[in-house]
Amino acid sequence: MTRQSRASCCSPRWSPCRARPHGTTLVELLVALPLAITLATIAAMLLVRLAHTIRGQSSALATARELRQIAQVLSADLAPLAGRHLAVVSDSLLQFHEQLGVLTLCAAPDARSIIAAAPPGTTDLWVGGLRPGASVRMWAAVAPALPPDARDRVLARPPQTLTAGGCGTDLGPTRRWRLILTDSLARAAAGTPISVHRDVRYRLYLSSSKWWLGRQSRDGALWEAIQPVAGPFRAPADGGMEFTARDSLGLPLPIGETTPDSVRGRAAMIEMVLFMHRRTSTRFARSADSITAVAPLRADAFRRH
Repeated sequence: MTRQSRASCCSPRWSPCRARPHGTTLVELLVALPLAITLATIAAMLLVRLAHTIRGQSSALATARELRQIAQVLSADLAPLAGRHLAVVSDSLLQFHEQLGVLTLCAAPDARSIIAAAPPGTTDLWVGGLRPGASVRMWAAVAPALPPDARDRVLARPPQTLTAGGCGTDLGPTRRWRLILTDSLARAAAGTPISVHRDVRYRLYLSSSKWWLGRQSRDGALWEAIQPVAGPFRAPADGGMEFTARDSLGLPLPIGETTPDSVRGRAAMIEMVLFMHRRTSTRFARSADSITAVAPLRADAFRRH
């Protein structure tokens, strides 16, 4: 082919010699766009499902951690108690006499007042915060062959701080307190231990259509405002909280306000079952975690009167 023929063949008016246009055609766009949308939708769904899974696992871990913390707090409150300290143990209420501290009897000026001090090596900062209504327990010997009797009385006034002085066999001066009681107390020898208690209860209460675990303490004849501890829990009728007192053999004991002291004294442990909702779960009403723990009580060595 001559140069002239090649030139005429590749002229703009000769279509076979035109260069193929670059880019994407409309047909290719119409085919690729639905595929891209489908792939993007699948990727978004996978990301959303992964986020929900991670959030659910984080919520389950947080709930389990909170339940373990609640069980530890309750166990710490129950560990110093004996069976006689239990007042009510039920599905929605755990009430007991919390031990605030121990003092040593220095003297008893009269039948309704005593002078006490903290034992050597212990602090007495908690004594200044005592309020009327606290329970004062002092042990008195009945006979050499019998264990001491625990005599309970109620504090009538806040403690009065006295000048430093000796207390029993302690030769060094120490800060002393005068405790005024509502009823007379049998005289006891100097050096007798005095245990101070306060009524405390844990219970489920309803707030904003959800059930929460709260803690209350008694100030005299009235209960203080409830303090939230954790939640939300299942409703009491749905088993949100269950406390069971058991003896040393693991058998359940009914503990209520009219339970005899002989039955209370047999309590050796408290079994607790807590069901808490997951607050960040997408299925809030049906997702809950639980924990079962056993809090042993210290041995009940004295009789209570």
